[in-house]
Amino acid sequence: MKENKKSVHPQWALEHRKPGTELRFINSKYYLYEYKTIYDSQKKRPKKISGAILGSITRSDGFIPSSKRNLEKTLKQKVFSDIKCKEYGISFLVAERFKQYAQSLEKAFPGEWKELLAIAYCRFVYRCPLKNIPFRLGSSYLPDLIQMDTFKEKTASGILNRVGSMPEAMNQYMKSFIRKGDYTLIDATDVFSQSQLISMARKGYSSHLNYDSHFNLLYVYSATNQMPVYYRLLPGNIREVKAFKNTLLEIGLKKAVIVADKGFYSAANVELMRNEGLNFIFPLKRDNELIDYREIEHNTFKTGNSFFIFNKRPVWFKKIKQNQKETLYLFLDEKLRVKEEQDYLLRIHTHPETHSVEKYHLKKNRFGTMSMLSNIKQTEEDVYQTYKSRGAIELLFDGMKNILEADHTYMQNEQTLKGWMFINHITLQWYQHLYIELKEKKLLKTISVNDYIQHLTDVKKIKINGQWYLNEFTAHTQNLMKKIGVKL
Repeated sequence: MKENKKSVHPQWALEHRKPGTELRFINSKYYLYEYKTIYDSQKKRPKKISGAILGSITRSDGFIPSSKRNLEKTLKQKVFSDIKCKEYGISFLVAERFKQYAQSLEKAFPGEWKELLAIAYCRFVYRCPLKNIPFRLGSSYLPDLIQMDTFKEKTASGILNRVGSMPEAMNQYMKSFIRKGDYTLIDATDVFSQSQLISMARKGYSSHLNYDSHFNLLYVYSATNQMPVYYRLLPGNIREVKAFKNTLLEIGLKKAVIVADKGFYSAANVELMRNEGLNFIFPLKRDNELIDYREIEHNTFKTGNSFFIFNKRPVWFKKIKQNQKETLYLFLDEKLRVKEEQDYLLRIHTHPETHSVEKYHLKKNRFGTMSMLSNIKQTEEDVYQTYKSRGAIELLFDGMKNILEADHTYMQNEQTLKGWMFINHITLQWYQHLYIELKEKKLLKTISVNDYIQHLTDVKKIKINGQWYLNEFTAHTQNLMKKIGVKL
């Protein structure tokens, strides 16, 4: 084709212009684009509509097809049965960001660690039962990342049964997360069982105020790194105090504190703790007879420098020695006091059947207070902060019961149940790992751990003509990954 006299483009670029295409000179480079002409009925004349890029043009190499154009052409030409799509975001997270857990699993379970990782992945992302695990793994990129063999239908139950009979290996994994001198907290919760074949499921008092068959799950939580590190399964008729000391002996912990809830205090439990030589913090209900509110009533509670700053607000305190070893601590948070007082007064009008002015005057000196009985040798601020750390354990149990739906079980085999609870432990560690990430990045107010998981499950890989490509995902997910520091 001869060069047009009016054209400002060089002949070497014009040679590649064909009917239905146009040249564009952008940032000192030539590009070839599609275009078509349509009739504009309003302006009564033809109108040019620009199309997709076809490629670039250089003097030395001539026409260079666009890689994006080639991919689109491949997609149109290939049969759809050749295209596969798999979840990639969480798979990458498990293989890369959770590598420390995989390494500990490999050391403790050299023959089963990949399958345990895969089962934990399905539990973590989909909360799915054992029967659905092969299906979920079939649509996941995790088996490719860890080079795992095909997961068959009976693989999961077989693995859990085998792992459940390997207590030493489970202990080895859990102990790998306990550090020397680690400051730990201990608490327990109950898990209900519908099976009569589980010997640990016994009728006994539970925090649900019923006597259904259940077993107790005792957890050790590291206050140092804010992670669940160890657990024990106990028969439902065994009270926690009897198991605390054996747990500490089992894992070799000395610097540990049992942090109970308000319903746990009793003179008998204090005596048991005392006899076992255990360190404890027992919060007391506000109507406990050990608490003396007279200084608050007479406005003489806040004296001198008997306060510390917690969460950017002052907390006043008094401590009263009960005996040579135990001390009663009374704390007053003025901001909380004002809030509780305001809330109660408003409820006099909205809930008159349970709130009244007379009851307000009986309770007003208790608003904003928190009392604890403890035998640990620490400052008032340390005692307060240690108890507040219990919120992390409550969050842990909440994650286990409400998010992982692990507050009940229908399993009929005790060994498989033990393996299943071990899987729950791994997923709880992953859950807490993400929670800490969001907390450190100050993102918890805008996104939850479940949101985090959901966004990353939308990140997928597609296989086209034997090669895997990262699929497109939303700008919102891209921004989240950038904030958290996830680089695929």
